[in-house]
Amino acid sequence: MKTRLKTDWHALALFAPGVLVLVPLVGACCMLVRYSFNDWDPMQAMVPTWTLKNYFFIFTDPAQIKGLLTTLRISLTVTLVCLIIGYPVAVAISRSGRYRGLLMFLLVAPMLTDVLIRAYGWMVILGPNGPVNSLMTATGLWAQPKRLIYTELAVVLELIHENIPFMILPLAAVLERINPALNDAAMNLGASPARAFFHVTLPLSRPGVIAGTLLVFALSTSAFVAPLVLGGGNVSVMTTLMQQSMLTTLNWPQGSAQSVVLVGLVLILLTTYGWVLSKGRRVA
Repeated sequence: MKTRLKTDWHALALFAPGVLVLVPLVGACCMLVRYSFNDWDPMQAMVPTWTLKNYFFIFTDPAQIKGLLTTLRISLTVTLVCLIIGYPVAVAISRSGRYRGLLMFLLVAPMLTDVLIRAYGWMVILGPNGPVNSLMTATGLWAQPKRLIYTELAVVLELIHENIPFMILPLAAVLERINPALNDAAMNLGASPARAFFHVTLPLSRPGVIAGTLLVFALSTSAFVAPLVLGGGNVSVMTTLMQQSMLTTLNWPQGSAQSVVLVGLVLILLTTYGWVLSKGRRVA
């Protein structure tokens, strides 16, 4: 009994730092939920009362609906592209042997750079005199440079660059634990390489796919720097709308409602996605 109590206390001691970090965050989230039901007056600022008009405004105002749909469209696009690009890279890393450490370092190295610096780097790359426009005009594919920054394409490219390591890392960790003999056995039984991949490797790597897509989608919906810097006000997403509500108009109730709606919608989508995939795995 004493040994068990001692083990429990050790576990609680290890758990304590995480609790100390999470409790203030949970408290801040609870405050935002409460603020979302407050009223707002241009003269009095936030009025401590109970109202649902902030939520009605989000689902009835065309600009808010457009921002929400744009956020979901960009997040889904980034997640899908990261999965398509990241899966072969994860396979290569898992089979690289002694070069795995070097490849992992090259993958993680860009994450050491601040996201704002990376966003400005993409502004240089996609600028009128940047490498992309210079290459396209030099090869004759474009008659003149095109405006690539301050577009949704620029935001998507930066988010792919920013989030693709979060897709590759869990995929590589799962693929590395898959026994190569299973794929060889399928091919020895007459399966083609493509069939062996879709019937053996891909189903076994499903936990990595789930983890990677959940991470990338959640990070894309909450991205702020890329839409602000590379969107330049032309790409309206929920995070920039929150910034305008809370810092420009100082309408904290509306900004809080926007954050609650975004978090709630993302949680619903991610929960449904995980449930569908887990149900499909049980059926298979």
